[in-house]
Amino acid sequence: MVFELLDERIRKVLRDRNIHEPTGPQRDTIPRVLEGKHVLLVAPTGIGKTEAAMLPVLHKLINTEGKGIRCIYVTPLRALNRDMLKRLEEFGEALDLRVAVRHGDTPQSERQKQSKFAPDILITTPETLQIMFTGRNLRAHLKNVRYFVVDEIHELTDDERGAQLSIAMERLVDLAGEYQRIGLSATVGSVPEVAHYLAGADRQVTIVKAQVSKQMELSVQCPAVTDVDRDLAGTLQSDPQLISCMRRCRDIIEAHRSTLLFVNTRDTAEALAARYHVWDENFKVGVHHGSLSKEIRIEMEEDFKAERLRGLICTSSLELGIDIGSADFAIQYNSPRQVARLIQRMGRAGHHVGAKAEGAIIASNPDEIAESLVIVRKSLHEELEPIRVRPNPMTVLANQLVAMSMVGAVKKDEAYRTICRSYPFQDLQRKDFDDVLDLVARIGLVFINEGEYKKSARGRKYFYDNISMIPDERTYLVRDLGTRAIVGTLDESFVVSFAEPYATFITRGRSWRIVEVREDELLVEQVKDIGSIPSWVGEDIPVPYSVAQEVGRLRREPHYEKYKGDGQAVQELSKYMKEQADSGAVPTDRMITLELGKKLAILNVCFGTKVNETIAKVLSTLLSARLGESVGVTTDPYRIILDLPRDIKPDTIIDTLRSIRSTTIESLVRMVIRNSSHLRWRFVYVAKKFGAVEKEADYRNINFSRLIEAYEKSAMFEEAVSKVLWEDLDMESTIDVVKRIESGELEFKVCGLSPIGRAGLAHSKELITPQRADHSILMALKRRLEEELMFLSCLNCGFQFRERPKDAPSKPTCPQCNGRMLAALYSYNRDVIKLLKKTKRSEDEEKELRKLYKNASLISTNGRKAMLAMAGRGIGPDTAGRILASFHQDEDDFLRDILVAEINYAKTKRFWD
Repeated sequence: MVFELLDERIRKVLRDRNIHEPTGPQRDTIPRVLEGKHVLLVAPTGIGKTEAAMLPVLHKLINTEGKGIRCIYVTPLRALNRDMLKRLEEFGEALDLRVAVRHGDTPQSERQKQSKFAPDILITTPETLQIMFTGRNLRAHLKNVRYFVVDEIHELTDDERGAQLSIAMERLVDLAGEYQRIGLSATVGSVPEVAHYLAGADRQVTIVKAQVSKQMELSVQCPAVTDVDRDLAGTLQSDPQLISCMRRCRDIIEAHRSTLLFVNTRDTAEALAARYHVWDENFKVGVHHGSLSKEIRIEMEEDFKAERLRGLICTSSLELGIDIGSADFAIQYNSPRQVARLIQRMGRAGHHVGAKAEGAIIASNPDEIAESLVIVRKSLHEELEPIRVRPNPMTVLANQLVAMSMVGAVKKDEAYRTICRSYPFQDLQRKDFDDVLDLVARIGLVFINEGEYKKSARGRKYFYDNISMIPDERTYLVRDLGTRAIVGTLDESFVVSFAEPYATFITRGRSWRIVEVREDELLVEQVKDIGSIPSWVGEDIPVPYSVAQEVGRLRREPHYEKYKGDGQAVQELSKYMKEQADSGAVPTDRMITLELGKKLAILNVCFGTKVNETIAKVLSTLLSARLGESVGVTTDPYRIILDLPRDIKPDTIIDTLRSIRSTTIESLVRMVIRNSSHLRWRFVYVAKKFGAVEKEADYRNINFSRLIEAYEKSAMFEEAVSKVLWEDLDMESTIDVVKRIESGELEFKVCGLSPIGRAGLAHSKELITPQRADHSILMALKRRLEEELMFLSCLNCGFQFRERPKDAPSKPTCPQCNGRMLAALYSYNRDVIKLLKKTKRSEDEEKELRKLYKNASLISTNGRKAMLAMAGRGIGPDTAGRILASFHQDEDDFLRDILVAEINYAKTKRFWD
């Protein structure tokens, strides 16, 4: 047996932990690691990957002499570091090996201790490893490294953090000589690519790929809407179908001991949690995502582990192997968009060896049902998306050139050789290397002196500001006024557009009212209302080309028996597809349908998120040139929606699409990108990572034109373009689509507005320019505004009375004194009227009083119309005044202005009435 190859002291610890038999991956991996081979272990979650790597490493550590840090264990998350420390300390104590963790939260006293008395095993993150190269004592300890383990390596392989780590591994070779590399990966679609990443140049890696003996029991469900759901929808300010999905999720949670409820975005997590708490305060469900404070996340993890929570609503923050105890069921709310994500998420249920993973996808509409069916089938057949390592990310090159200079003068030739040993930079041309180094010197981060370079004072500041390659946006702390505890963070874009006193928003699954906005934090208090949902960056998960194509094939060949959907889900999808067929044509993997409305065109195309985005950019640009007016565009994985300046013939759109050539589309896309506003934001990120713009620079104060003018022909500008091409678009699959159009494999059919087209409009109401919002949307908005309960407050006598805009006279007056100076207030700020009686008022109170008078002045002048404007979400007297002062041709025009204000206020997905 494999365990017999290990030292008796290790076997005793295993017996004490009641571990007697190795798992399959352990049986295959341990001998290879003992032989000294570089190993990549690919296996699903909860199958003993950590022990497979570390047991043989522990065996070697206790049977060889050595000082300093002999094993480095890298994980992508601090939370994983905490878990790993707990797991390895038990072995460390029994084997007389010191195990320590070092990351951003490690106290200074512990860091100093590690610097003087190095642990045998150090658990860390890619970012902290960067800093360790700069300390004299730590560098000396790093010279002793013999084993390097990268956990969850698939999370690092295809991004800039991973490229940075790959260079760090080669820099470590320069310090310590060659060492043994071990990678631990979840099930991925490109195992050889991950192995190449781990190896770097000229090294062979042995791949151990576990068979997925851990079976998954998955189904796609779509609950029917009941009368109870319709009643509850009003209370929870949501759609009955979404409420029915929430009800099904709740039923599942209450039927199990511990359930993880995965969602795709942080705003969805907050929306669900808030509505559950309004629905039933005693329903034991928590929320977990990356924008909650560390303390809150740990509290949620511990509460779930101890079963004080029955359910935990979470994002990808719990996809990785963080120890949250044993969940016995996993729910995915709507499609997970990607196969790899579903496997990783469902693997968290039955998170121990040999357990069967049980889970369900709860889908809210036919698009979600079809996509979920496809992803479940692909998951059960292990058809995962490929992982691709981006070649030569120049932001990382610039970052690492400066990092290497932190310990003294660097020879250019040696730096080039080191960097080229890493897999992402294996084909880096010397000219590109020199161009980036020259640019970094021009910016002032290094000084070049013939064959070497060294750091500058500005370079040192840059290094510590840019240790991480994770894209950052300035964040604000959210502090509970009562407890002074930090409850989470909000991105700058949300705070700038949204935050003002008395505004309510959701975080931690609760509604909070802003009491005060400070320079770097918001003071808040908890309230019972359902607030707005914050926006956070980097949220959307793209649907791959392969998934969207199979959805199209399923529409063409509806063999639902091959897919894992319940009766209701199949019935809903069948009904949807029959209605679509009756309307004229079904868009499939071989058929593109074009639907035309008033100044609107919808291309139904099953090409996925990035391909549709790529085609849309080119098509809208070509159409704009052809029509002489701008064409707006919105995309989702199955549609391209064109917002046209006027009605045009369908042939104009089809001919324009057919004019695109597979041989020239990449150069055309590059040209489009260079002239797009989208590039600006990417360019600012790249400029910050190159050091041309300070990390803390406020984007509102950046002169984009001057910045681009200064660096337009530089490596920095080319990097921004390449970054958009690689991360936001999909050139390879787009070229495939264009070739299929050229060959006639893809057909076109023109028809009127269909169920699939209408569904696209419904999903993207907030994405379409509000000026194009149709009459039905505006009437729904009007009905909601008219139903808002307001407190009309008389500034003359102080009397308050309830009134809805729909019941108010055109010019309301006070029933007590007939006064006409009435302010429209809400339950949360109705007490502002009391300020009239105060003789001494603070500066903030004076501001509130001025707003009160402006409020009353608007009601006095505009009557019921002003009440409607101020009934809009987040619309105060200032915004209402601007709306009322605008010229409106008709009521729709007025309502559109309110809609625009609401969207600017919330900047987030909402469920419209």
